[in-house]
Amino acid sequence: MSGEWRVAAILNESLSDTMRFAAWYLAEGASSLLLMFDDPRDPAMDVLAAHPKIDCIGCTAGFWRDLGMAPDANFPKRQNAALTWAYGRTAEPWFLNVDADEFLYIEGRSIAELLAGCPDGVEAMRVVTAEVVTPVSPKPALQFRLPMERPAAKRVYQGDASLFGPRRMGLIGHPQGKSATRTGLGEVRVRQHWVERPDGARVSEREVGREARAFLLHMIGQDFEAWRRKLGWRSGSRGFTTPLTERIAGIMAGAESEARLRDLYDAMHKMDDAALARLAAEGARLELAVDLDAPARATFGADYPG
Repeated sequence: MSGEWRVAAILNESLSDTMRFAAWYLAEGASSLLLMFDDPRDPAMDVLAAHPKIDCIGCTAGFWRDLGMAPDANFPKRQNAALTWAYGRTAEPWFLNVDADEFLYIEGRSIAELLAGCPDGVEAMRVVTAEVVTPVSPKPALQFRLPMERPAAKRVYQGDASLFGPRRMGLIGHPQGKSATRTGLGEVRVRQHWVERPDGARVSEREVGREARAFLLHMIGQDFEAWRRKLGWRSGSRGFTTPLTERIAGIMAGAESEARLRDLYDAMHKMDDAALARLAAEGARLELAVDLDAPARATFGADYPG
């Protein structure tokens, strides 16, 4: 069966991040990209709309009303409504919904080959998360942590283990990854990590991960300034666990909040050599010599500001 696939995303990012995201999936072989911009005046639309494989949609108040959503509804609800709308308008056999800081990576084969090999009767392929970490000592390859059981996370993070909630499997973001789903399944709803039927039942799926060398590279927290800029939004959209959200709110309400936020960020997203060694001992360290900016430089040349 054909492995042709479309990417859909709702974005509110810097121009360079949006260009990096679009170029990555074009280079990976997407047949088309449907990019919906939460800011209908996003300048990235002027840059990307001329590309023959990219459709750009500004999410105006009218767009949200047509979807039965209030323009000021919380972002996860609007995101799911927009992605469900996009699913119904996808002609390709496969639909992949991802965020701007998520890069699907398959080692040794293409995404199309992975999808084409999906057994009949399996409606979705879910690729689990690899979450980027910043090494205190520079390394020649990007460093990632993989989902791990709670006891392993406690051994890795030691005194900071409470920052990593019991259901996040040792990650700050989501461990579930994202799904590529067959189209033509009828009335379904797209959620952040998978697709479900109207009664809430998830479509049949196969999970792939480290055994297939397939990873959703989640670049959450790679840059402090970007992390700080999105802190309020992520706290209000279930991006963190409840205890972590409450801890952040307490820091922001107190004295020396910026310095304390920097310390919190370091504890969550940086790892020294000893911590990386503990991560490796648990089988949860991934090193990849991959340049996420290379496709954008090749696609956009000097116009790419990254």
